[in-house]
Order: sequence, then C-alpha cells, then structure tokens
Amino acid sequence: MEIKGLYKLKRQQEELLIQTYINAFRTYPKLDPAFPDKEAKAAALEATLRFYVAYDMEYGAVFSLDEEIREGVCLVHSEEMHYTQERHEKAGSYSAAYKKAMEKLTREQQQKRDELFDELDRLEKALDLPEPHLYVDFLGVREDAQHQGRGRKLMGAVCAYAKEQGLPLMLFTNTEDDVAFYESLGFHVTGVVRSEEFGFVNTYLAKDAQEEETHGQGK
Repeated sequence: MEIKGLYKLKRQQEELLIQTYINAFRTYPKLDPAFPDKEAKAAALEATLRFYVAYDMEYGAVFSLDEEIREGVCLVHSEEMHYTQERHEKAGSYSAAYKKAMEKLTREQQQKRDELFDELDRLEKALDLPEPHLYVDFLGVREDAQHQGRGRKLMGAVCAYAKEQGLPLMLFTNTEDDVAFYESLGFHVTGVVRSEEFGFVNTYLAKDAQEEETHGQGK
C-alpha cells in the first residue's frame, strides 16, 4: 500500500510512532471510566497502542506527512481484520515493551483492559459495516503539531487513495469534536454503540468511495 504525498513508515520506526501516539492520545476518553487513576490509564493506553499498532503495521500500513512522524494514521484492509492470537504473535503484539506496560497494571486492571476491548469487539459485531472496506485506525497528531491542519492533510490523502481504490473508509471515534471533524471530510455516522459496563460510547463513521471531501478547519 502506497499513498501519494504521504510517508509510509518502516517497521523499525514503530517506536517513534508509539511515542507520538502516546503524546497525542494522552486524553483518550474511552479509558476514562474504566481507569480513573491517571497512571493506570497511561499504562493501559500504552499497552493498547503497542498491541494494536504492531498488528496494523504487520497486516496493513502506517502513514505520516513526513519522516519526522509528528502524526500518524494506520490503514488495514477489512480482509485482514480477523484478530487471532497466532496473528498477533506473528505481528509482535506481545512484545517486551507491551508486557512491560502491562506489568504496570494490577492483575485486576489487566483483566479490565482485556474485557473492555472484548466488549468493543462484541458491540461492533452488531453493526452493519460495508465489506470490503479500509479501516482507519489511530489518527493522531502530537500535541506540539496540533491545530496546524496536519491531521486534515493526512486524512485528505487517505480519502483520495480510498477513492482511487474504490473502497469505503470506516472508523470509530469517541468525541463530538472528532465526529464533526470526520463529517467535514465527507464521513457520515453509520452507528453508535454504548457500553454500560465500561462507560464508553463509540461513534462509527464511513466515507463512501464516491463521496467528495468538504473543506473546513480541523486538526
């Protein structure tokens, strides 16, 4: 997968991406109700990023605007979105760095983190998602590079690529501001799932291949 105008990260740049994501997602709202303790939330976030980014880099591709990696977005074809332990092991999801992050959590907190994402997978199965599609994962911009249009430029190139490929884009987000941002790019809400147990709300959005981007201010 190559996208015109974007820099495709190499696997050896994974740690640089992780550090950008840790900075960009430090206020990640989905983990707030389950992890009210700040340090526990930070550890759960790091473990989650390391686990899923490794998978995305193995079975998809990750892009930034340039080699400085001040922002990033992961793309995975829906045909590759069948998570198994074997595939995660091949991807390196259970790395030493992932295990170190998990060790910062108590056994109860580790179980809660795993159950939260099991709940997410369960709720997602109830949605009618277009197949095939390109899944957009972890669009994030480092704090010192935010409010410069970098996220919008990155996603604009992704949208153009998806249109060329004739594939819809799918993603989910957790805040009203993010929903508005994606709607300004031509995405529309396809479903909303709520977890009573873990207190998160995920809004799923899609962009059809033929839809045009609308321009405005954003990330």
